[in-house]
Formats: sequence, structure tokens, C-alpha cells
Amino acid sequence: MERELLKKLKARAVVLAEGKFGDLTGKTCNILVMYSGWRRVTVLSVIDSRYAGMDAGEVLKIGKLGIPVVSTLREALKICDPDTLIVGISPVGGRLPEHYRKIIIEAIDHGLNIWSGLHIFLSDDPEISKLAESRGVSIIDFRKPPRDLRIWSGQIYNTKTVRILVAGTDCSVGKNVTSIELVRELERRGLKVGLVGTGQTMLMVGADAGTVVDAVPADFVPGEVERHIVELDKENMDVIIIEGQASLLHPAYSQVTLGIYYGSMPHGVVLCHDPWRTYRESFEHLKIRVPSIEEEINAAKAHISNIKFIAISIMGRGRTRNEIEETCRMIEEKYQIPAADPRLDIGKIADKVEELIRSLT
Repeated sequence: MERELLKKLKARAVVLAEGKFGDLTGKTCNILVMYSGWRRVTVLSVIDSRYAGMDAGEVLKIGKLGIPVVSTLREALKICDPDTLIVGISPVGGRLPEHYRKIIIEAIDHGLNIWSGLHIFLSDDPEISKLAESRGVSIIDFRKPPRDLRIWSGQIYNTKTVRILVAGTDCSVGKNVTSIELVRELERRGLKVGLVGTGQTMLMVGADAGTVVDAVPADFVPGEVERHIVELDKENMDVIIIEGQASLLHPAYSQVTLGIYYGSMPHGVVLCHDPWRTYRESFEHLKIRVPSIEEEINAAKAHISNIKFIAISIMGRGRTRNEIEETCRMIEEKYQIPAADPRLDIGKIADKVEELIRSLT
């Protein structure tokens, strides 16, 4: 998505996550709620009838946020004044649940813009697009790739800004949270930070530039990532954070992961990992083991020999602080780099980024 368009996007939104809010499939909604008011989206309400009457922060176990959860769009419109309905789920395959369709049509009838990150493009749906045109509202499909896709050219080697990739050992291991928390902390320290999004959630919540790379033909993934970094490099950033996807050893998604590695050619990598997860998220029925930190690092080094891993970000969701801290100590002892849950101690990871910036500049 072009940066000029991203700069203009703002939304006061109701987020549709019926049956999925708080789950990994509802991670788009979860992140939008967690970072409501940061950069691009202010969440006014969440639709999920399972938690109607609760505060969205209570559902996510992060305390009250003043964002009510309701059963229907009609209920949401009674208590808030949104301008946008956001489809807040990220299902495997990116398809639109049939019962969501009626809610989207209802939202358009009420004059709401529609944001979607699904693989199914709502703007290409004849009924939905015709209705949106008649109501004078916009449909933004964040996954729709740009028309002028780029092949990797090597321009990345001519950029001056320090590049940090936030990668992972699996899907849904905290890459979004780590990227956002790292950007916020570095900005708090006075650094000029660019954020390249590679997934629909990050583009919605606040990326400065980016393309949803899993909707791009494989040949063009490195070039799209490179293109956005080259654009941001012209703005004299101190550091550019690149959101990673999936895992280099993931049988379903590794081609996207590798494209991001090559497209960014990072100076440093923060690797996200859930030490308590045994099998691949959404593929548990196949018993596909999540690789160790060491296996993921070795896979990256097999492709980019001089790549440097500077920190490990731990997905400690549902774990006690003591469990998280003890696990981090064990990882630090084994790999000799800092480990932290970004929600609890992003400063430890930010310190390593600053250290790398100083060493390179």
C-alpha cells in the first residue's frame, strides 16, 4: 500500500470479531483494541456476542479500556458514532465467514466505510461494491497488492538506515506486539523510527509503509519489502523496524518469511518465540513441531551468513511473571542475548537496538 494513502487513513471504528475476539484467529481485533488510539485507529466497540456487556480490555485480560463489547452492529451504533467497520479476524485462508456478510452490508447501509484484511476482496464483490458506491462509502482491502510490483534489485545495500527485522519461530508469537512496543519505546527515547508492515493488521494499526506480502506472488515479495525500506530511508530515519511473518521452517508459509529476510537484509533480528507452544499454531492436528530458537537461527544463517540476532522476544500470554522471567533467564544463559516479554520489559530489547545503531553509525 502506498505511503501517501496510509498517511491519510484514520478510523473511528467498530471491529467485527464475532466468535473470534480474544482468540488467535481474532488477532487483528486483539491488536487494534490493545493499541486503540495509536496512529491510525480508535476502537469504539467490538462485536462478539460471546462477551457482550464486557469491556474489551477485560476479555484480553489487560484491564478496562472503555471499549464495550456488544452482540450486534445495531447495539454498537446506539452507544457510539463510528465512521468505519473493520473486519477484525485473520482466519487461515483469509475467507469471509458467511454470517459476517450480512453485518458488512448492514454497516454500509448505515454509511460506514469498510476495512478488511481478508484474502477475499470485498471491493471485488458486485453486491457489496455496488451498495458502497450508492451509499458513498469506501471499501479498503488491505491485502490487495499494488499494481506496480517490484523485483528485488539490490537497492537495499545502498540504504543508510539501520534495519531491524522482527521475525518468529511460528505464526502468532508476538511479532506485531514486539514491533509496536519497540517502535513506541524507541520513539520515546527520541529516535526517528520507521515501521514497515508486511501483514494487514500492522497496516491498519500504524505502519508507515508496507504491503501485505502473503497476497503477493512469491517472486515479488523481496522487492516489495525492499521498496518500502528504500522509501523510508530517504527520510533520514535512525532505524527502520520491519514486521516479519511466520517462520523460515514453516511448511505452509516459509516462502513469505524468506522473502522478508532477503528483502530487508537486516542488520539485526529480534526473534519472537513461544517457549510453551509444542505444535504449529492452526496446524496442531498435524503435530508439526515448532522449531527451537537455535533451529530458526541456523535456518536464517544458512541464507544470510552474516545475519545477527540481537534479542529474543517471548510470547508470555497466559503465563505468570515468574514463569516468564525464569524462562527468559534460561534463554539468555543459553544464547547469550537478552530475552524479554515485550509487554513487560521492552526496554531490554530496545537497549540492544540502540547499541546496534551506535555501532553502525
